[in-house]
Amino acid sequence: MKQVRKATALSLAFGLLYSGTALAATTEEISIDTAAQNTIESPAKSSAFDISIGSEFMSGDTTYSIGGAINFSDGSTGNVHFPISELEWPLDVLLARFNAELIINPKWRINGTIKTNITEPDSHMIDRDWLTTSNPAQLDVYSESNISTFNAFIFDVDLEWIFMQRPSSQVYAGVGYHYQNFEFEGQAIHQYSPSGYPGVEYWGDGSVDITYEIAYKMPYLLIGAEHRFSPNFMMSGSIAFSPYVDAQDEDHHLARVPMKVSEGDMDGTAIMLDISGLYDFASSWFLEGGIHFTQIDVDGKQTQFTYGTPYGVIDIESTSSQISTYLNIGFRF
Repeated sequence: MKQVRKATALSLAFGLLYSGTALAATTEEISIDTAAQNTIESPAKSSAFDISIGSEFMSGDTTYSIGGAINFSDGSTGNVHFPISELEWPLDVLLARFNAELIINPKWRINGTIKTNITEPDSHMIDRDWLTTSNPAQLDVYSESNISTFNAFIFDVDLEWIFMQRPSSQVYAGVGYHYQNFEFEGQAIHQYSPSGYPGVEYWGDGSVDITYEIAYKMPYLLIGAEHRFSPNFMMSGSIAFSPYVDAQDEDHHLARVPMKVSEGDMDGTAIMLDISGLYDFASSWFLEGGIHFTQIDVDGKQTQFTYGTPYGVIDIESTSSQISTYLNIGFRF
C-alpha cells in the first residue's frame, strides 16, 4: 500500500511539471506582442518577503522492525528470521505551521517552514513479535499502547533557482534540508499471544511502559513548477529526493526486567512531494493550501543494552509514511 501511495504521488508531481512545461512551450509560439498582452503578472513578484501561519493535519506512522544477524557482546554471533519484532508508532496529529519566503532576486529565493504538534495521536502504538523459529509467519505476541505524551518538531529550509520563466509559468530547482524529531510515551493496554505462546499476557496499569524517540536528517534536491491561472490564483508542485537520510532512534522498554534500552543508527533515502494552491484575496494577504507527502526508508544496526551494558547488535529497518493537508494565511511585506 505504501508503494502505491508513493507511485501515485510521483505521477501527480510529474504530471504537474509536464503541464507547466507544455503551457510554457505553447506560449513561446505566440508572437511577442500577443504574449505581452496575455501575460498574467503575479502580485508576489514584486515582494521581497512574506510570512504565513496555519495548521496541518498529518496522517501516517513511523515503524521499525528488527531481526537478521546478531552480534552478541561476548563475541558470539547468531541469526534470526526478519522481522522478529516490529513497533508501529502513529503520526495522526494536528500541527501548527509557520512559513517564510525571502525573494533575493527574480531568479533566487529561500523558503523555510517550522511545524510542531498541537494534538497527540488518537491511534495506538502496535507491538508485534514473531518468536517461533519453525514458523516465522506465526504472530506470537501482540500488544497496543495508548500514546500518553507526544512531541513533534519539523524544520525545512531550501534555496531555489528559477531557471525557466515564461508568461504565467516558471520551473525551478533547488537544494534543501529537512529535519524531523518525534518523541512518544506509551502506556500498555493489553499484551497477549494470538498463537497461544505461553507467559506473555499482560495488562497495563496506566503507567508509562515504553518511550520512543526518532530523528531524521535529510539533505535533498528538488525540482518544481508554478503556473498562474489568473491574477489571484496560482498552483505549484514540487518533488524532492534525499539520497542520504541519517536517522537515529532510541526506545526504553520500562516494563522489562531488567529494563532494555535499544538504540538504532540507520541511513537510507526519502522522497517528498508537495502540491499547493495560492489565492490572493487582498493587496497584501493570501491563502495557501496544499497536500504534502513524505516517504522515508532507512536501515542499519540496533544496539541493545541491559543495566547500561551492551547486550548485542541486531539488524534494523525503519519506514515512515506521512501525508498531510494544510491551510495557511499569509502577509506580504
